[in-house]
Amino acid sequence: MPGGTRRSPGGEAVGRLLSFALVAASPVGGVLAAVPLGIFGLGYPAWAVVLACVPLGYLQVLVVDLGWDGLERLAAWRRLMSRPRSPLVQRLLSHCGGFWSTAALVPLMGPWAVMGLMRTAGVSQRRVVAPILFALAVISAGLGLLCVVVPEWVR
Repeated sequence: MPGGTRRSPGGEAVGRLLSFALVAASPVGGVLAAVPLGIFGLGYPAWAVVLACVPLGYLQVLVVDLGWDGLERLAAWRRLMSRPRSPLVQRLLSHCGGFWSTAALVPLMGPWAVMGLMRTAGVSQRRVVAPILFALAVISAGLGLLCVVVPEWVR
């Protein structure tokens, strides 16, 4: 490399792994971007990408949940959340937390937004961990399968 700096092969592999992890944990793109990146761009095996994307995608939920706990310590936040809501918003929030409805929202909104909606509705992370993980697993497996099968069909 110019300038006398040389990267070690191990350092490059760590950099590639870190970039994959950051994309998978990112609220923008997330699992939808990380699966093709891992399989096509970085050459990782599909099964490893699928297995890694589920917990990495769930990191978004943990960040939102911990951030919400921090916000609840602020008096201004508690006042804002205690304000009366419109009947439509109240009706929508009263239906949050069901397994299938929560799982269906994850690919549409993203895991971080689903957790924010659930916390707004007063639903704890414990109640939605299973449907969010299920949805992330289905999305990752489906994309992984597409990334393996579709190139074979195109040839």
